[in-house]
Amino acid sequence: MQDAQEAIDALENLGLTEYEARCFVALAQLPHGTAKEIGQVADIPRSRVYETMERLQRRGLVELHEAEPRQYQSVSIETAIELLRTEYESYFDSVERTLRQLEPTYKKAEQAVWAINTHEQVTGRVVDLLSEATDEILLLVMDPDLFDEDTVAALEAASERGVAVYVGTCSGDVRQHVESAQMDATVFSTDLIEWFTETGGSPRVGRVGRVLLVDRNPVLVSAIHEEELPGVPNETAAWSDGVDHGFATFAERVLTFHLQENIDLDDEIDAETDG
Repeated sequence: MQDAQEAIDALENLGLTEYEARCFVALAQLPHGTAKEIGQVADIPRSRVYETMERLQRRGLVELHEAEPRQYQSVSIETAIELLRTEYESYFDSVERTLRQLEPTYKKAEQAVWAINTHEQVTGRVVDLLSEATDEILLLVMDPDLFDEDTVAALEAASERGVAVYVGTCSGDVRQHVESAQMDATVFSTDLIEWFTETGGSPRVGRVGRVLLVDRNPVLVSAIHEEELPGVPNETAAWSDGVDHGFATFAERVLTFHLQENIDLDDEIDAETDG
């Protein structure tokens, strides 16, 4: 059956062996069963059923009734799902713990600019940087399609932490989105942002998509290129986690000057909604 095979595949993805997955799915379809019955339904050799059931029993997924012959019964689906979820989540806890133990107590800032080659990776890096902000965020959005829900959620969380949020854009959609979001933000537009927005770019370098400056330190600049797949932004970016070299120093100075000198306070929009 297709449903049974899908369940087997899913259980294997969660860490069960093929025989363990087959035996558990087989037993889940029976009120209880002997090794012979389970082997027939699972389509595995009877000699392998006993050792497989012992492993499932140790994992808490199977109960044993000492009879002649032995009878096996699977735990409830709810119990099995909870056990597997707990076991799977424990892997993440273990990975996080061990990686943090391996990580040095400090990392020396590197004079480097990192390249990102897909829209998903750019958005992920933007969200990460927004999540780490403690003082100030300056986000310029030239393409409204890049102001997605993940970015908005990260900005809302930053605003909730007391981080000052500035969003520069010429897009009415972006302005409306900020106004309706649960954040205290300043939305503004300047000649530089208009120029970035109206400049079509070139096939080789594309056009500017978004620019992010967090706490006057990490800098990210993205470019939008011609779509390779309909409806999927073709975005690349360069970012730096410090201002200790040319690219980051230049971008930080320009953006800081731009923020201080070109925002007309009369035109600022304080976008607030009650939580």
